[in-house]
Amino acid sequence: MEHSALHALLLTGLLTALGGVLAVWWLIFPAAREINTATDRALLASVERLILFGALAAALATFLDFFVQAAEIDNQTIFGGVDLSTVWQFATQTTVGRLDLLRGLLLLLAAATIRSTRQGKWLVTGLLAFGALVATALVSHAAAQPEDRPVFILCQVTHLTAVAAWIGILLHLFAARRYLLTNAQVPLLAGIVRRFSPFAFAATSAIALTGVVLAWRFLQSTGSLFTSAYGLTLIVKLTLLTPALIAGFVNFRFIRPALLARPSDAAPVLARFGRMLELEITAGVLVVAVAGILASISPPGEDPTLRLTPQQTHALLTPHWPTSHVDNWTAPEDPRGPTTDDLRYSEFTHNWSGVILTLVACGWLAQASGGRLGVWAGRVNPFLLLPFGLFIAIAANPELWILHYISPWQALTNPQILEHQLGAALVFILVWLSWRDLKNPVELRPLGYPLPIVMVAGSFLLLGHAHSTPAVPDELTNLINVQHAIFGACGIFAGATRWVVLRELVRGRWANLLWPAWVIALGLFMAFVYREVV
Repeated sequence: MEHSALHALLLTGLLTALGGVLAVWWLIFPAAREINTATDRALLASVERLILFGALAAALATFLDFFVQAAEIDNQTIFGGVDLSTVWQFATQTTVGRLDLLRGLLLLLAAATIRSTRQGKWLVTGLLAFGALVATALVSHAAAQPEDRPVFILCQVTHLTAVAAWIGILLHLFAARRYLLTNAQVPLLAGIVRRFSPFAFAATSAIALTGVVLAWRFLQSTGSLFTSAYGLTLIVKLTLLTPALIAGFVNFRFIRPALLARPSDAAPVLARFGRMLELEITAGVLVVAVAGILASISPPGEDPTLRLTPQQTHALLTPHWPTSHVDNWTAPEDPRGPTTDDLRYSEFTHNWSGVILTLVACGWLAQASGGRLGVWAGRVNPFLLLPFGLFIAIAANPELWILHYISPWQALTNPQILEHQLGAALVFILVWLSWRDLKNPVELRPLGYPLPIVMVAGSFLLLGHAHSTPAVPDELTNLINVQHAIFGACGIFAGATRWVVLRELVRGRWANLLWPAWVIALGLFMAFVYREVV
């Protein structure tokens, strides 16, 4: 979980740092020269500031990951304490550690360089950021391939550079929108958009081409796309990419010609461009975050244990009633691995969590529909969410709160238990927000902006859910991870849809009903499909 989150932060910061340099080189300086004007200092200051924050965030993620990886060697979280000698040995005596250390140093140098006043700082910053990107590719799945490693590393470098040339640049345009989206800056903005379109097309083409090559190598078969946690997470990434591509097409087909026409009143065009830019960058940031999680998931390749077996596939395609009875659920954990009773108990907690979640989601659907039923649903939902949070916190780990086999401090050191308790904490946040919800304006119900943030955050926990332990068979681990990838997909789609509806980036009654439908789908899957005994 921690490794996935840090890798997402690393990628976002790294692409932001390199994207800022590319934005200045390819767009801002040339566009300013075309209209014979000096580059706006406020615009450059915005780019420099974001590059600084991106490089520092990526460097921080790199150095924190040393501690996380040292903790994961002992199959625990960083809250259990980390042996500093292990951290030092990992950083200095392993190839991965040395490359990570090099990347962190390059990022710190990039952050320092961008704050200098020398003319060549953009070139030096760009080279340092690109060096950090290459170091990242050298510790990726591409570098772990047994054959044709240089080819796949080159594909990975090209892939990440193209993402920086698209999403990285868009991040800077979005951050500088208050400087750019004004009538006075229409000539400069028109020049930037005109130049960006061919670069964006080339970048997306390179992303598609290298992505296909890498996916072919990592998955080995089309079936792996649907039967492995890696494949399903890749589907989530590609699906989230769709709104960004649509927004980019609208900008190219309609907004770009309107800006180049230099209208006397550009306010409507700028407003539409601002909405499409926000939609594109929202989808892009989610894609980068999911890519960070994807990098921490083992691709199936030729390993059959990382794909669902035919029996498991058949079981997931055969709905069943929620598990309601479990024998020996109070038995201590067997060090040899989970017993059938353990797996039945896990099915019980997941199935009945799904039942409660389905009821909650139906309430959100009623609230999204409006009317008197929606008002009553808003009053009832807190009384469903509260037992839901308690059920997750207590029932998911009875050894903690019921049987007292382990202490709360020991729970902090266990990745699986910690994730369950964090999930319960997110539900309790929703309980508090639900009790305050009747004071919100009608258009913000249910729960306003915090709801999509909590849904997306919780879904990232599910995508990066840690269930890989030596005592658990690989086939069972993959079955659990595949199902949690489905949970995460439904949650991210729901949260992202709710966010763009609240931001009015997508309009229509259908969109306001689509996000609770995704939550209902998640609840139904948990209640009637989830299983571990096959």
